[in-house]
Amino acid sequence: MRAFLIALLLLLWLILGWLFFRDYKKCCNDKSIPTSTMSTEKTGPILFTWGNSVPILGEGWPQMRDSLAALATNQNKLEITGWYCADSAPEESDSTGLNRASETRKLFSSLSDDQVLLVTKAVPCDSAYKTQKFESVSFALRVHTEHVKEIEDKTLIYFAFNSTKKLKSAEVESYLDDVAKRITKTGETVSLTGHTDNIGSDNANNLLGQMRVDVIKDYLLSRGVPKEKINASSKGESSPIAENSSEEGRSKNRRTELQIIK
Repeated sequence: MRAFLIALLLLLWLILGWLFFRDYKKCCNDKSIPTSTMSTEKTGPILFTWGNSVPILGEGWPQMRDSLAALATNQNKLEITGWYCADSAPEESDSTGLNRASETRKLFSSLSDDQVLLVTKAVPCDSAYKTQKFESVSFALRVHTEHVKEIEDKTLIYFAFNSTKKLKSAEVESYLDDVAKRITKTGETVSLTGHTDNIGSDNANNLLGQMRVDVIKDYLLSRGVPKEKINASSKGESSPIAENSSEEGRSKNRRTELQIIK
């Protein structure tokens, strides 16, 4: 009887061992299982989670923060862009991106509000973003003076009321000198678009916008930019970025937009 029990236990042990080996082989050695299903936790100096604006800071954050803060001035501002997942409202929206930028800005206690710009950006996301930490903020230094303001992928150059002459401003000339050096080196194209406020007729404002664009174009030509590398046009008063009901709004609309096309 004892020998029978020992033989039975041995048989059960062999059966269970075979089942374990079979399942292990299927689970862990099956080449048909895509390796992409094996997710890796995202790491980085500053990350976020789905629908959340509170930053998660990593070991590299203090060094990154101090390096960025050291570069910011009143004329070269630190732009903090809060990202949000496009087409994912209400969990992810423009307000989510702005909140992420605002919460990140709080980490730069050494900088004044005059040294920081906050913007948002919609980015494509997949389902993995809902369960993992991800990067959702970026930084850039932007020229931001009275007459030259960099925003995202374009620069606004401002003109006084009814002005068709380039402002006698060292900051404008210095900025255009840098643009000219870049274009002549890289072979990129610069696009110039003139804009005005709504004072005057449509035809007059289209002409005024074109004259302002031509002033910038002539300056770039004088700095060695090839003519074929400059696209210049005017939209007059048709594309305001502020209300024309106040002088402050009209002054924002009197601009030439400069964009470098790669």
